[in-house]
Amino acid sequence: MLAYEELKGSTGREIWFRPPRFSARELFPSRAPRVRVGTSAFQLHDISLGGLAAISKNSGDSPLEVGEVIPLTVQQCGLPIFEAQARVCRVENTHFGSKIAFAFVDAFVEFDKLLNRNVQAQIAAQPLLLNSEAHQLVPKEYRVLCSDILRVLRSYRTLLNHNVGSTREVRHQLDDNSAYEACEGRMVEHWRSLWRTGNDIAREVMGHREVREATKEFTELVLTPEMRLGAIWDRSYAKPLGYPGDFLVMNQVYTGERIGTDVYQQLIHRLGLEVAECIGTRMEVVRTHIGNVVRERGQGRAAKILSLGCGTAREVELFLSTQRATGRRADFTLIDQEQAALRYAYEHSYPHVIASKGQFCVQCINLSFTDILRWTNGISMLPPQDMIYSVGLLDYLTDRRATALVHRLYSALAPGGLLIIGNMNETPLSNLWPMEFLADWTLEYRNDAEMMGWANGLQAKCAWTETEPTGRVRLLFVRKP
Repeated sequence: MLAYEELKGSTGREIWFRPPRFSARELFPSRAPRVRVGTSAFQLHDISLGGLAAISKNSGDSPLEVGEVIPLTVQQCGLPIFEAQARVCRVENTHFGSKIAFAFVDAFVEFDKLLNRNVQAQIAAQPLLLNSEAHQLVPKEYRVLCSDILRVLRSYRTLLNHNVGSTREVRHQLDDNSAYEACEGRMVEHWRSLWRTGNDIAREVMGHREVREATKEFTELVLTPEMRLGAIWDRSYAKPLGYPGDFLVMNQVYTGERIGTDVYQQLIHRLGLEVAECIGTRMEVVRTHIGNVVRERGQGRAAKILSLGCGTAREVELFLSTQRATGRRADFTLIDQEQAALRYAYEHSYPHVIASKGQFCVQCINLSFTDILRWTNGISMLPPQDMIYSVGLLDYLTDRRATALVHRLYSALAPGGLLIIGNMNETPLSNLWPMEFLADWTLEYRNDAEMMGWANGLQAKCAWTETEPTGRVRLLFVRKP
């Protein structure tokens, strides 16, 4: 037991008490409510006693002004569960959309009542989900597709359950590895065929907002719960760090481990890894170019290499792990808005830095997306770089913002430097349907002409695009004279 004089309060800014803030995914694990402001609908990010934060799908597209007081409604299944006048406190652009903070003016959240109303709204909406006008907007061929997918997946689950049960009856245990390997190839083949059909339908509805939203809602009610039995689907949909594609999702792809408490869960996870395979292959492409730049530039002086939106920087870790007394040098700068990702990247690259005995250096910079676009807070002070790459950031940006960022990065290259920009490719087997509809993971998909347009006006020595081995990520290469 502590004496009173040993009890410690907070220090610094923490002395000012703030009521606890709960993330939408924690408070509403089955289905997060929407925030409606006028005719605009936003995704609830978090909520506290006196305010909330919401995210729009498009960065910089919020019509709201800081200080403005507006009527705000939190809705579940289209039904209001909380209403208040709210003041706009902050609008922050991230590459996942505009994050808007509201403070309630004339009301406060009673969480017991909020959760009760949330359940009541979901119950009240049940009959409507089958007969509503929104449901009728879902294309019939899409409903058939979802039925076919569930039939295929559950046939594998039934097969596995039956065989596991049979072996137990005769006092023999079916080997999980054998069961997994027996199903994997055929299941992935089925999945790719269904995935392609999903893409065909998704492209038809993407340009019609009401049809798209109704189709996504149908998917998240009917099909997403089955897919969430796989670890990578569950984390991608739940977004526990508040944004899609966090560094732990990337690590699941890079390791490719079988995750799940039973074979069926491991197989559903495997289908997610099939979709995300392009994340690993694009990393390998970047890793190869790092090696080329270090060989070309790293003899007389250290090659300068910068990664924007680095995540775990697995390509840097793998590159450093293969370098042994080559005499070539490189300084890596890793920039990300997530501290946990930077910590992971630094901790896993540092042992190789120490082993290199001065050949290599890794520094990490934690910047918000806004700081990155403004090119402030230390990033503008970096020396010209021999290679700059960003392969998972521009998928979230509008074309205008993407062009501005490409020009900004190009200006930071040293003479002869190489810029590499990755973006999800528009292709028949793109990630559009599984990511947008199953995982609520919105990205911009672009083709060669659209990405080449980013290089217009740069007076580059050369510019071209390539795809990584799966064809689902396109990479823009720009070489400075």
